Amino acid sequence: MKRGTSYLIIALKGLLNGDKLSNIPNAKNSNQYFATIKKHGIELVEVWKPNLTNAGTHKERSLHQTIENIERAKKYLEALQGVKSKQYEVQESSD
Repeated sequence: MKRGTSYLIIALKGLLNGDKLSNIPNAKNSNQYFATIKKHGIELVEVWKPNLTNAGTHKERSLHQTIENIERAKKYLEALQGVKSKQYEVQESSD
């Protein structure tokens, strides 16, 4: 599985669990993954928050809580996980 797919799965699971995310752990550029999520028609609520350690700001993101949006996010997550399981099956059979 591609590393980017893993970060998308982590982000979508967090958003579906109601978490507010400003980054994705261990991802070098979290913004690109949030942009990919939005390109798939999933609406995110983005709020600028002040940094705790300096005078800067960062975006805090959460999933827009409509039935359609939640369903769209679940379907995209399932599609990403489907790619994961297919690749796993291929790796198992080639061993």
